[in-house]
Amino acid sequence: MSGTRPRHRSTRRRGIVAVKVALLSIVLLGFTALAVDMGAIYDAKAELQRTADAAALAAGTALAATGETPAMQLATARASEYAANNTVWRQQMQLDPATDITFGRATFNSATGVYDFTPTTDLPDAVQVRVRKTADSPNGAFGLYFASVLGIDRVDLTATATAMMVPRDIAIVTDLSNSHNDDSELKNYQSTQINLHGVWDAFPGGIDDSPSQWADYPQYSPNDPQAAGPAWGYMKEMGYGANPIDGGYDPTLDDGLVYLPSATNWNNASLDAYLGGFADLGYNVHERDVVRSKYGGSWKYRVAVALGLARWDSGIIYGDEVPQDEHGLWERLSVPPEESGDGDLRVDADELVWQERIGNRSLEESKAIWLDYIQAYMSTSPPPSEMETANSDFLYRFGVKTFMNYLMEERASHAQTPEFAEAPAQPMQAVKESVQHLVELLDNLGVNDQVSLEVYGTTAVHEMDLTQDFLSIGARLNAMQAGYYDNWTNMGGGIVRAIEELTGERSRSAARKVIFLLTDGYANVSADGTTGNLAGGRAYALQEVDTAVGLGIRIFTVSVGSYSDTQLMAQIAETGAGQHFHAEGSIDQYSDQLEAIFEALSGRRTVELIQ
Repeated sequence: MSGTRPRHRSTRRRGIVAVKVALLSIVLLGFTALAVDMGAIYDAKAELQRTADAAALAAGTALAATGETPAMQLATARASEYAANNTVWRQQMQLDPATDITFGRATFNSATGVYDFTPTTDLPDAVQVRVRKTADSPNGAFGLYFASVLGIDRVDLTATATAMMVPRDIAIVTDLSNSHNDDSELKNYQSTQINLHGVWDAFPGGIDDSPSQWADYPQYSPNDPQAAGPAWGYMKEMGYGANPIDGGYDPTLDDGLVYLPSATNWNNASLDAYLGGFADLGYNVHERDVVRSKYGGSWKYRVAVALGLARWDSGIIYGDEVPQDEHGLWERLSVPPEESGDGDLRVDADELVWQERIGNRSLEESKAIWLDYIQAYMSTSPPPSEMETANSDFLYRFGVKTFMNYLMEERASHAQTPEFAEAPAQPMQAVKESVQHLVELLDNLGVNDQVSLEVYGTTAVHEMDLTQDFLSIGARLNAMQAGYYDNWTNMGGGIVRAIEELTGERSRSAARKVIFLLTDGYANVSADGTTGNLAGGRAYALQEVDTAVGLGIRIFTVSVGSYSDTQLMAQIAETGAGQHFHAEGSIDQYSDQLEAIFEALSGRRTVELIQ
């Protein structure tokens, strides 16, 4: 036999290798299919999560909406819109609103340090969105490429995201300087139609407050708008006079004002009729001549008598031969001679009995106010009033207009004239109404915010603690007035009070800190308390803005009127990562603008993903 090896062993070995290669190829193919499909699944899940995040954030932002469309309805539409705009493997996603969108409230869990989501449709502040590629979803299950060789051709994929409106601790920082009644003062009549009539109308003490008074003033009827506000002495006879007061107004033609200049005889038939006769004050002709004469004594006291603010017991005696109806007023009133005047044909201070009270003030306090109004405000005594600067024809013209204007310009504080808290002085009234609109929106939305009230004039005052009783904030501001505490504009101090409250014990660590800063003028109180210092006031405000920003506080600013420092307010908002809003124009215009601004601010919410 030859030495050759048998061939059947080699053939068998090659067959075994072929089988092994075939088996390994199947395994390798399976791993390849698994790797490719797992990568596709990973990418699809990432795109699903991205879509769920976008849809939840959009829906969460819509929950703060205050328009005509209900918030949950709008949030549902936004979630569906954003889901469709974010494709998963080039397929637009559809949501089933009944099962894929869930509204609820987010509650901070101090134990875990995260927010818990509780489903509810009762004033929700959070929304959970589920985006699915499942067999039972509108999008179908996710199709696989190679795994079908292993008998798996589809898989269910789901992503969920929860977004919430982050709660805010908000400090409303409101300017209550004296200038917040400027658009109701006569000094501005040439630039806007002022609402001095509205202020007077709301001032307590009008004839309509005591219906029994109507019999005493037959020239009025209960429906006469000129009789609504208070009036004193001869002012009752004149009424309010011309209205409206705008650029075409002329005080010399206003029958609601009486002209009583100094160093001049007064020739006014209506005034003379008011002073004389039994139907009115009842001075005889001689007494009336003295009151109307430039030589009849001190001008300020003659004005007080002419306006019926004080009674003059002249002491002038004409004897029994003079008919009774020509006797002096003091005689007809049976004033004892020792309590009457000296009869020297001059109106003197010690011959006056003051008659007209201002509100609930005593006669003595009212007397001091009347004399200040007459002598310091209505004469040419320096310095000139703002009313006089606007039009010198207001000087010596007495009536409810100039008196109410005097109170607003010289006695605006709550301590001096608390009646203004109920009067719609502008722009203060527009500010009150817009803040009221804001707190009502917050209350209706049921948000988890807190709000405080900080106010500033010359001094800055923490007025109300952070609270979720939003309506109490509006009620408190409604009870305040321009110049409530004092007159200047301490914007920096107002920001300090806000920082103290937003970083104090009532603030919440999980809440965003926000300042709503409002003014109608210029910061003019420096850090050391110097008033009238514009440069120092601006520097102080900006210094405190930097402090707030360093503490993570965001600042939105609102300026009102053409006089406000819009440049500073814009700078503060930019530094504070907020936004500046401005309202000006007529009273009606900026009232509407302010309401829209505060409506927008109610929705300036941070929305974050919490799950």
